[in-house]
Amino acid sequence: MAAALIELRDVVLPLVGLSNAGPIDDRQTTQFMTFHGLTSADSFNLLEPYQAKDLVKQFSQRFPASSMGILIQNNLTGLIWHVKDMNRRSLPLDAGTIGMNDLYRGHLAYEAYVQNRDKGENIKALEKWSDKLEFDDWDRKVTETLSLIYGRNYCPIAYVIRPDKPLGWNPAVDATTDYERLMYQLPLNGIAYDQDNEAVFSMIQLAVVHTPAETWIYDHVPGRDGRGAMKALRDHYEGEAELDVRATKAQQTLNTLVYTNEKTLAFEVMITKLNKAYNALKRQGQEFTDKTKVEQLAARIKNPSHNVSITVAVETMRELHRNDYTAATQFITSRMASINSAHVNAPGNNTRRVSEVSSNDMARTEWNGVDIRDPWKKFTEDEWYTKLGKRGQEIVLAKRDHRGGRNHGGYGHGGRGRGGRYRRGGRGYGRGYGRGGRGGRGNDNQSNSNNNRNERNVNETDSGDRTATPVASSNVNTSSSVSTISNSQASGSERGGQNGSRFGSNRP
Repeated sequence: MAAALIELRDVVLPLVGLSNAGPIDDRQTTQFMTFHGLTSADSFNLLEPYQAKDLVKQFSQRFPASSMGILIQNNLTGLIWHVKDMNRRSLPLDAGTIGMNDLYRGHLAYEAYVQNRDKGENIKALEKWSDKLEFDDWDRKVTETLSLIYGRNYCPIAYVIRPDKPLGWNPAVDATTDYERLMYQLPLNGIAYDQDNEAVFSMIQLAVVHTPAETWIYDHVPGRDGRGAMKALRDHYEGEAELDVRATKAQQTLNTLVYTNEKTLAFEVMITKLNKAYNALKRQGQEFTDKTKVEQLAARIKNPSHNVSITVAVETMRELHRNDYTAATQFITSRMASINSAHVNAPGNNTRRVSEVSSNDMARTEWNGVDIRDPWKKFTEDEWYTKLGKRGQEIVLAKRDHRGGRNHGGYGHGGRGRGGRYRRGGRGYGRGYGRGGRGGRGNDNQSNSNNNRNERNVNETDSGDRTATPVASSNVNTSSSVSTISNSQASGSERGGQNGSRFGSNRP
């Protein structure tokens, strides 16, 4: 005890910033220890990091001549966190080896803990279990959610349901990140664990109540054992029988999965299905080399239209990333997105009709979080394909047609439309546009389009067509024939990346 006290007085507290000069009883270090009842560095484990401010304030009030500054307060915060961190990891604390870096990192770690803890305080439930979900997807979501909720051990309570590692696996040596190291150094016993374990059970029980999965956790209800409940679910839904079924389905996917075009199967969906199949087979011990997976990916991309860009992209992928499947998928996903975007927005594709979009939609300034006030701005690939989607794209295209058109009446309002060069247009009103001869109704474009599905709206007519020779007609309501062009806009941004497990791989 005496040695620990001397070490605290002569090593630890001077490191914090307290004076250790003069007669022993009059030293600032001695007075601080006596006033707060500290006998060793381990005493700081009984304190909370936020109490460092109180330690400084109370001591300064008792000894005004020995007042302390903010640096000492920060160092005390870091010291308390460092001592508690060593304790929760069940690691020995050697006061003689504590350095300024430990205090600095401890202070930063505590600040990060406070921020992350506050973010997760509003999370009250896990995603509801459904037999329509793949269990490993649900398992991963549960782990990610629990990684945002902090418990009694000053860390995410996801450690409670950590998967078992192979025999001989050592977190101090084999963990790939400090997060994984902490998750596996925390003991699965003690008062803090018991409280975290019960909190996890409550959330799992609510997630599976009134579902078939509930029957598999009954044995763990009396003890409110969250870790036991999760293990029971994993044993059932990831047992040999279930994995065999998934492996069979995965092999069928590999045997049949091909990409031909976006209408048949979106490229990103194809990549996702492919990765899920590989992961399912990997869990069964069947693993493919990166080179094999890259070659199979290249073979799955069919090119029935003999698009040169696709051929070049595939061959470039095989050449540059033949031994790196992750890099290959990221490269080809980005290239295919650019190629498909250019094709979709090419002139002549996807004829647009403003009449298919309601006036309420035309008045919208945003769609699914994307600002569409300026329809001509360059949208990112994520905005255009993911957030806007088909309906949002139609609204944007309709806004472009409307703003670039020649109907002075405006969309959804009354006003005079304009027809051909030698004819007055009818009234444009409601959802229509002025189309042609005198007396013609502004909303007749839909009926006219039924006669000719390739006919373009007058508002898309190029200004050069106004010099065209008028077409004679005995019917004054006949629309003038016009040639058209369409505007195109391509956007490109790289996409890709794969999700990983919070706890790393369980394979040795």
